[in-house]
Amino acid sequence: MIFYFSGTGNSLYVAQKLHEASGGELIDMAGALSEKCFKYKVKDGEKIGIIFPVYFLGLPTVVSEFIDNLKIESSAKSFVYTVITCGGSLGNADKMLAKRLKQRNIQLNNAFSIEMPGNYVIMYDVPNREEQDLTLQSAEKQIEKIVGLLEVNKKGNFVSNRGYFASLTPLAYKIYGIYRKTKKFYATDACTTCGLCEEICPSRTIQISSGRPKWINEKCSHCSACINRCPTEAIQYGNATKKRGRYVNPNVNFSDV
Repeated sequence: MIFYFSGTGNSLYVAQKLHEASGGELIDMAGALSEKCFKYKVKDGEKIGIIFPVYFLGLPTVVSEFIDNLKIESSAKSFVYTVITCGGSLGNADKMLAKRLKQRNIQLNNAFSIEMPGNYVIMYDVPNREEQDLTLQSAEKQIEKIVGLLEVNKKGNFVSNRGYFASLTPLAYKIYGIYRKTKKFYATDACTTCGLCEEICPSRTIQISSGRPKWINEKCSHCSACINRCPTEAIQYGNATKKRGRYVNPNVNFSDV
């Protein structure tokens, strides 16, 4: 069983690759949170994976809220692992997850990190295509290694890019709580009212109204899916994203979820 959260496809791609190797259910945490689906029965010997991107050196709100309600039914203790994708430092996201899982009487047995192309265009531009390709090639090798370690139930912490920013996690995560406001989001005249942004918003914050997307909640997860996946690049965040590129993992298959 694999739980995942993904805005632009990096974590979804990892989840799909691990799902190909191990089988079981593939569960979108955002969808489960929206439908209030928190109780899951796990077969004996079945592994539980939790895959998501790091946000501000910590957990996306979707992940933290889902984990805080998660209930696992199993006759034996399951092997639980996490794979966290990040564009830079992992911070202490794995430790934050382990602490929340422990509060649900779930032990985290293994933690991995995978560097992926950064895409939080609200704060910075995306890497050029050559840099993206190199990072994705490296990620493939890391995924293969993770598959091998999971096959033998290897326990331990294998995160490799915690970085010196780890000590800044409490401050960075506090900023995340303040910063994830929606008032600067808007759509330009390039919008075709296709409705994709409303469909994919994990926070259920976007609604199409009078031919334009509207952000109806004060805050969202700031996953940037609406900006990056808009087919006409119509969605902007103030002036910050006007001259910046867009990114969607080129290898992911959104139609499979």
